[in-house]
Amino acid sequence: MNNKSNVKLISFYVLFVGIAALVYFLVANHGKNLFGVQVKPIAAELSYSTFSPLFHVLLALVIVITFTRLVGEIFSYFHQPGVIGQVVGGILLGPSLFGWLAPEISAFVIPTATIPMLGIISQLGIILYMFLVGLELDLKTLKNNAHSTIAISHASIVFPFILGAVLSIYLFENFSGQNVSFSSFSLFLGVSMSITAFPVLARILSEKGFQKTKL
Repeated sequence: MNNKSNVKLISFYVLFVGIAALVYFLVANHGKNLFGVQVKPIAAELSYSTFSPLFHVLLALVIVITFTRLVGEIFSYFHQPGVIGQVVGGILLGPSLFGWLAPEISAFVIPTATIPMLGIISQLGIILYMFLVGLELDLKTLKNNAHSTIAISHASIVFPFILGAVLSIYLFENFSGQNVSFSSFSLFLGVSMSITAFPVLARILSEKGFQKTKL
């Protein structure tokens, strides 16, 4: 019985991965006929030599944390996951809105030179948060539901990847540079969606108090 179950499980994974690979192949083949455009930066490139990079990093952290928490609380008030509100807050602070409405202020608050440092801080935050998730993980429950856990974890990676790859068809011509190939653009978008899906899901489960349940 166990052998039959293992065969079914392996067959399911092979079929699952095969379908995902086929979808991406079709997307990549369709994207060969697409061409990127020359993207112009929205925010103005300003120089503030009188201020140290540390000042801009601290200023950006204060504004980002305060604003995203505020938007997260608004979403929570309407019974929506607060982490989704924080993601929306980050989008609003980016070039899509803040950089478009006030490019000079946006360039002062978050200049290009501080983006790598903010990226490092954000990666450290994700690492520490996932460490805390691991501390609360019940390995006994995980072992008893190993097949379901593996299937769900793979699906949570593959499906966002496929959606990101499909979405790249509609975004490539408007948001990609002339020197960027469609395969690189679609892979980047797919991977960026798949790797960020799990931390967001873990945060939602933590907010709802499901982190110590079988779910």
